[in-house]
Amino acid sequence: MSDYLDLVEAQLTELTEKGAHQRLRARRPGLRGGAAGGGAPRPPRRRNEVLAFLAAAAVVIAVVVIVLVNAHPGSHSGGAPAARTSTGSTSAATHPTTTPTTTHPITTPTTASLPIPVHFAPQSFTAISELTWWLLGQAPCTFVGAQPPCGAILRTIDGGQHFIAIEAPRAPLAGRVAGSGYSQLRFAGVKNGFAYGPDLYVTRDGGTTWHPVDVGGTVDDLAISAGEVYAMVSSRSGGPDHLMRSPVDEDQWSAVPAAGRVSGGLWVLGREVIVQSGNSTDVLVSTDGGASFASHPAPSPGLPCDFQAQSPPVIWAHCATGTESGVWYSSNFGADFARVGGSGLSPQPNSALFAAASDTTAVVGYQQLFRTTDAGATWTAVTVPGVVQWAYLGFTDSTHGVGLGYVGSVSSANERLYYTTDAGQSYHLVPMP
Repeated sequence: MSDYLDLVEAQLTELTEKGAHQRLRARRPGLRGGAAGGGAPRPPRRRNEVLAFLAAAAVVIAVVVIVLVNAHPGSHSGGAPAARTSTGSTSAATHPTTTPTTTHPITTPTTASLPIPVHFAPQSFTAISELTWWLLGQAPCTFVGAQPPCGAILRTIDGGQHFIAIEAPRAPLAGRVAGSGYSQLRFAGVKNGFAYGPDLYVTRDGGTTWHPVDVGGTVDDLAISAGEVYAMVSSRSGGPDHLMRSPVDEDQWSAVPAAGRVSGGLWVLGREVIVQSGNSTDVLVSTDGGASFASHPAPSPGLPCDFQAQSPPVIWAHCATGTESGVWYSSNFGADFARVGGSGLSPQPNSALFAAASDTTAVVGYQQLFRTTDAGATWTAVTVPGVVQWAYLGFTDSTHGVGLGYVGSVSSANERLYYTTDAGQSYHLVPMP
């Protein structure tokens, strides 16, 4: 039964992650050409395999609904979260009946729990479901030969009610130590995890052990979807980026030649891969897992963009313009983009952050957060007490999402995790242990 549940969870993970998360986007110090992407195209499932998978998925979704009711009483604005498919569509979760049901929790790898750092401040977030998250933050160095600062990783399987600390790569957190270490975290299920930026470290046992992987350069961004992990890799001498990919459970990296040279904006969901061209003048869109790309003019030619596509063919773009950032919207796989700075949205700097929950709902902000539910036609301010600036925004589905915000002053020690259960209408603080 344990092996069966592991398999089901892996399949559900494939459906719910957004690169990066999945698809949660990596935290960036400002708008740069960077975000999430694949291996060979996956063959279509046979009809009986599809029916078997849908049956298994329904069982586990029902289990998740029961867990949510018990784990978050009164915290959700509606029912259980929708399950996002690999093509970005959503389907309502099955509601449990009143008949008593015996459920079996999904198993996770056995890892030794470590002391949780005092005053832990998260700098990177990743999730494979609404309840299972990992956070990366700074911690005292505990291994021989360490060069501070070092990292710590916390994991929760109940949506932040309880955390445990697991092993982090034995390497410095990047930022103060030039040319080595890691700064971001992504997981592709409970076993396979990736710490990156600029180096790449991989775990195959849920964080018990990590090993370095040489992909021939520095990893500027990384995303996961449909059983593949994608990375934007640049040469250590500072050359242009190129796109690489590997199966999530193997260290078998290869180039994605159809993309050519790229500069950022990486997004992957199912078979769709989006990235910006090497000179930032075009957006490259693949609907066949990176086998081929269509090239279209970028919304802000020559300047970096982030792209998000929760419901293809809809693609959101958040781009620098030289003086401030803007939001664009495409309903035809990027062939045409229209700017959607509608009423209520004040000018935002190039370093503002953006996250789309669906093809109509998104949030954008730097110090003040704004939200739209009509594809950018109108925006309303979202007030989160204490937050003076945002460092990260992302959604796990059309309802649930997170943000990392600086409280009091902009300092790495002051980053806090906030959680939304109403598609960005409100955020509440998640207390760290």
